[in-house]
Amino acid sequence: MKMMKIEDIVRLATPVLDRHACDAVQTTFRREGQGWVLRILIERRGADLDVGSGVDHRLCSSVSRDVAAILDAEGAIEQKYMLEVSSPGLDRPLTRPQDYARFAGRLVSVHTSRAFEGARRFRGVLAGLEQGVVLLKDVDGKDIAIPVDLIMKANLVFEPKRLGAN
Repeated sequence: MKMMKIEDIVRLATPVLDRHACDAVQTTFRREGQGWVLRILIERRGADLDVGSGVDHRLCSSVSRDVAAILDAEGAIEQKYMLEVSSPGLDRPLTRPQDYARFAGRLVSVHTSRAFEGARRFRGVLAGLEQGVVLLKDVDGKDIAIPVDLIMKANLVFEPKRLGAN
């Protein structure tokens, strides 16, 4: 059985996402439990992310139906799989270089693949990405610059005050 590369899945899904005016935040295809899961996190282009990703059940359903149709028509995935299309959620992952500029000023959590300056987990205010280095402010009272190639996972940290909560 031939394994489909994630880049090929993304290439096939991108025109569908374009028709629905949304972008893939993250796409994964992996074995989970007894089977394979293709998971696509989407957000509506131009959405006010302080309010939400602009994604609702109707959009997820439409994108899921259309992506499944193109993948099936192309015979892209040989094994049985489950397709999940959803919003990235309140703890949205940062997966692309432009995410680090877009979310500057927001509280983030960063996990590195190995220890960096004595730790693997960092929480601070994102100050951007410059020359392959993610800049964080106020990490335990200091600023830190983490090489992007060390970052295993980075995501926004939910801040209730951004949604108008007290």
